[in-house]
Amino acid sequence: MPQINEKLFIELYNTGKSDIELAKLFDIAERTIQRYGARLRSQGKIQLRKNLNISGHREKTKFKPDEIFEEVQVYFDNAKQIYTKNNEFFNDIRLEVKWNKKKQNEDMALIWSDMHTGMINHHPLNNEITYNDNIQQEEVLSLMRGISRFGNLYKPSYNIETFRIFDVGDNITNDRIYEGQKTEIICGVGEQILKCFEIQSYVIRELLRMFPRVVMYKMVGNHGRTTSKPIGEPVTNNFEFLLGKMLQERFKNNKRVEIIVPEQYRYTVTIRGHKYLISHGDTIRGATLNSIEKAVKDLSTLAYKEFYDVMIIGHFHSALKLRITPETTLLVNGCWIDMDDYAYTKLRKFSTATQCLFNISHKSAVHNLQEINLKW
Repeated sequence: MPQINEKLFIELYNTGKSDIELAKLFDIAERTIQRYGARLRSQGKIQLRKNLNISGHREKTKFKPDEIFEEVQVYFDNAKQIYTKNNEFFNDIRLEVKWNKKKQNEDMALIWSDMHTGMINHHPLNNEITYNDNIQQEEVLSLMRGISRFGNLYKPSYNIETFRIFDVGDNITNDRIYEGQKTEIICGVGEQILKCFEIQSYVIRELLRMFPRVVMYKMVGNHGRTTSKPIGEPVTNNFEFLLGKMLQERFKNNKRVEIIVPEQYRYTVTIRGHKYLISHGDTIRGATLNSIEKAVKDLSTLAYKEFYDVMIIGHFHSALKLRITPETTLLVNGCWIDMDDYAYTKLRKFSTATQCLFNISHKSAVHNLQEINLKW
């Protein structure tokens, strides 16, 4: 990395200079500025700037995976120390609900996807910021309020034995996963992984206060890939696979938590006698309802062959429930980005910040299906 005057860099950074402006002042590449800033943030010398408006930056740059790996290395030189710190904080959590043997035992399931940590989004019509770090933090609290609300609503009728999280990916944004991608991020992929890691750790910890057991199925999304090709690498190369392994390490001593990190793009699990197929959904080409409907034929063939009760995907940023065979239901999850500029520009479609929640019993694979509005 080229020599940069650290003191001068910090002074200019704190005055609000953008990465583009800093790159011009130091006469070096913008990506070098981003990596240098990420390194100083990891050392606590500067803080992440809030509500940074970089929507005007639309330069096309070639995909450079080596630069992404270099940035990740900055954050994970001391990874073991990062994800094992405060171990007791995540492993010694007291359950705050009482069990009633007279009630029916069920599970509750959350579909979690398309959080796009590290992204900044502007409303496609009025350019107001609709998603950034601050908004994401507010939405995390809204998610927990929604889960608590429905948990209390069902408490008189059910004992919820296990809270299951179907994480179907794209919870980090990455930087440039294909040539010509717009720069709409406020931090690089290394910092995105750490942010998402801490958010999901917090959520699991809070869930342990409300439910006896938490199980997460950690799938990878297309934004975690390290190549510009949609399916051009093994799952273990995906940054979200790394995120899942970090969560496994953090909660490995907690007997009430299980983090499952499949090494394939599709994963099958049987819960209370019902068979679920979970994947990100990016293998369905296109991004409209018509695209999903065209893919139903292939999905229904797979459903009939394997006898799935429920198929769960994300990717499309819009919550949807479709019956694709008499026995099989397709659940498409929402996203965390309200009024996604990309979806509107490409498809004239407004996204809404919602995540799906439902119950599982021995009789029903999906009931009490709800959409938690993250803008509550």
